[in-house]
Formats: sequence, C-alpha cells, structure tokens
Amino acid sequence: MILGAGLGRRMGDLTARTPKPLLEVGGKPLLGHLVERLVQADVAEICINLHYQAQRMRDYLDANPAPVPLRARVEPELTGPAGALRVFREELQKYDAVLVASADVIVGEPLERLVGTHAGRPGPLTFACARVTQARRYGVLDIGPDDDVRGAQEKPDVPDAEYRWISAGVYCLDPRVIDRIPEGRVYDYAKDLAPALIADGKRVGVHRLSGYWRDVGTPEALAAARADAAQGRIPWLRPAAERTEAER
Repeated sequence: MILGAGLGRRMGDLTARTPKPLLEVGGKPLLGHLVERLVQADVAEICINLHYQAQRMRDYLDANPAPVPLRARVEPELTGPAGALRVFREELQKYDAVLVASADVIVGEPLERLVGTHAGRPGPLTFACARVTQARRYGVLDIGPDDDVRGAQEKPDVPDAEYRWISAGVYCLDPRVIDRIPEGRVYDYAKDLAPALIADGKRVGVHRLSGYWRDVGTPEALAAARADAAQGRIPWLRPAAERTEAER
C-alpha cells in the first residue's frame, strides 16, 4: 500500500498545485519511482489512498499504468498513516503480509528485504528504521538486543547531534492488525499501533535499513534528493553494473 494522501504543507508553494507524490526526482515523480520499486519487490497488487488533488493523482496513474493491479481510493478525511489502512481493509485481509510505503520517502535498498525480515521473525508489525541525526522530527524507536521495539516516541526532544533509530516511513504487517485500528480517528504506527501491540504482548520488530534513505518532506530535502539523483547517490537510479552487492 502506498500512502499518497498527505497535504504536503511543509513543501510550501511546491505543493500549491502539485501533490507531493508527483514532485519529480531524477526526471520522474516520486510516485512513479515507488510503483516501480514495489513491482520489483514482486507485490501482487498495489493500493493507494488519495486525498489532496486526488484527480491529479488519478490522471497520473491512468497515464502510467502499473504492470500489476492497482486500486486508488479517496480517503475523505485523513486518518494518519496507520488509519489509512482501513480504506482498503477488505482487500488487504486476503494477503499474508502488507508492505506499506510512504510516497515521500526514498529508500535505497530493495523493499523485498523488509518483507523477508518480517516473514522470518514472529510478530505482526515490522518497522523499517533508519539511523539519523536531527531525530526530533521523526518517530524515535527504542530497540532491544533482539531487534524488537520496546517503545516509541513521536518527535521527542533529543539532541540534534545524536544518532537515533527512527521509523523510516516503510512498514510490513500482518493484515489482521488492521482490525485493531479505530475508525474515524488519526492513527499512527509509532505513536499508536506499536504501543498497543506491545501492551498486548505482541512482538514488534525492526528491519535496519542499510545505505541511502531520505524523507522528502521539505523543499530543502527535495533539492537534496534531486542533487543525490544527479550525483548517482540513489542506488536504483544508477546502472546495475555500478551498484554494490549490498545495493542490489
């Protein structure tokens, strides 16, 4: 599932007329890159929630059909990254696992590695996590020695210079957890879903991302991502022969 309904307010004028998933990096919209990467991860189908400038998003998807079935559905009231799963609750329930990806996050390594980590360990939810500075902007994870999440804090007051493991905006989960998500309210993974699962004695795991990761949430981050693409720093935008074994 692609999370594509956000308003993109932090992007300022850049999203006044263009939804954030359609902003381009490396000559292609973020949404186009993500669809390609999900197809490469061998997903059975793709679901995407829409809200801001939904028709623009539909027009792009219609003009650039995916090679797997793709369902797009408007979310009338935004309910957060976890709450959005209820938009496709019935469709997602038939699968063993659901890979969820934010449309404004760029992950360097293949997304199927997260799915593999989730499948290989017990637990209904696995976070992809990245190690970053300036972690106060994100959901910070307290990770135990067995790569289990012991707790999570949303945008905590931590020193900017310190490295912390944060939720990277990509998740893999057992679709049965969607039944735990309340209707009609904003619901998040780090703030709400993970603590609820942990309180019930369920294991919440992590997949530690290696290599490139960027949250394209501000004009400055978008400019940096475009510079990274131009300089060959985003692995899947480089020729396959130039990628390291870890990037393939």
